[in-house]
Amino acid sequence: MQLIAARASVTGPAHLAANHPNQDATMLSGLNGGYCVAVCDGLGSRKLSHEGSLLATRLVRSVLTNRDSRDTYLACQSIQKKWLKSFSGPHREYETTCLWAVVDKDGHASAAQVGDGLLLIKSQGKFLVMTPEEPGFGNQTHTLAEGSNELWTTANFALTEPGDGVLLMSDGISDDLVSEQLEDFFDAIYYQRKRTNKRRCKQWLTHELINWSTPMHGDDKSIAAIFRVK
Repeated sequence: MQLIAARASVTGPAHLAANHPNQDATMLSGLNGGYCVAVCDGLGSRKLSHEGSLLATRLVRSVLTNRDSRDTYLACQSIQKKWLKSFSGPHREYETTCLWAVVDKDGHASAAQVGDGLLLIKSQGKFLVMTPEEPGFGNQTHTLAEGSNELWTTANFALTEPGDGVLLMSDGISDDLVSEQLEDFFDAIYYQRKRTNKRRCKQWLTHELINWSTPMHGDDKSIAAIFRVK
């Protein structure tokens, strides 16, 4: 078995124009022959959310690296508790969403999401959109701090075939995609990563996100993925 992974994150035009930082954060880390990834999106209305999202990605890596159980909810709870304990005062200004995934060297995988964005998987050649469709109102979203078990979307699956994988993205990307495009989008990322190394794929992804095709797009955009190629 061979696994590959990729990630990229860019600051949206609206934040660049306002001289604001990228409120998204991503993580990609090797893990005992496998990989773990995360995409966290700091709430736009919170001035320190870029710090909260970065902290969340670091805690995801720490928890997934050191966990001794395959219980996905237990990992989610641990990430949330460690994030909350990191603040001596109120955490409101640091609020963030959180998406993460881990695949071990044998292709066993887990993934989870709280808040907006999109979690896509392909397992045994079957493509699935794990993120539930919710009506929502305006820019309201759930956050890592609120992440009780019923608010998390979780998945346990296996990468059994070449082309199987897991893809995470922030809402700066997902809000501009329609459901009919999602599998093609997933496969395009897979084939690009398959034919290039990690550095060149990151350059390609970054270019695509900066030159996003949706007119008047303004949000930060982040993506991370793990795929099986053999």
